[in-house]
Parts: sequence; structure tokens; C-alpha cells
Amino acid sequence: MKVLSVRLDDDLEKKLEFLINNKKISDKSTYLRQLLDKTLLEEIIDFLCSKVGEKQISAWKASEIANISLRKMLEELKKRDIKGYDEESLNEDLMFAFK
Repeated sequence: MKVLSVRLDDDLEKKLEFLINNKKISDKSTYLRQLLDKTLLEEIIDFLCSKVGEKQISAWKASEIANISLRKMLEELKKRDIKGYDEESLNEDLMFAFK
């Protein structure tokens, strides 16, 4: 595991302390790793959804990169009203699935 030092401004520190105290979290480092993991996944999914919308990658490939199910990726695309999933994308996904 790598070490990363981060400086928090007063506002972030207050928010973090609020959550830690109210959720009765005892391990601050573990909690921060969990928050970072959750946020990074959200950012990755958002980025991949835009790439699917631009037809640069298929939904199947995006789900594989994000390490989530195709169903979850399709739900994320729907939430963002991205209609980049057409017959061509379906065929690409099927070809990729049967490699």
C-alpha cells in the first residue's frame, strides 16, 4: 500500500470530523480510503459514460474498465440520459463478450 499525504482545508476537515464523530468511526485512514474509492469509482463511471455517449467505447467495454456489471453500466447511462447504445454498440459488445 502506498502512502499519500493530503492537506485538508478547514471546511473539508470540519466535514470529515462531522462524519467521523456522528458515524462513530474509529479508523480515520480506513474511512478516508473508502471515501476515496467510492469517489474515484463515481468519477471513472462518469468519464466512461461520456466516452460511451461519444461512441468511443462500448457499454460492455466501459463496464469492464469500471469493474461493474453491464447492467449497472446501462443503469448509469440511463441516469445520465446517454443514448449512445445502439445496434452497432450491441454488436460490438456481443463480439467482445464471445472472444
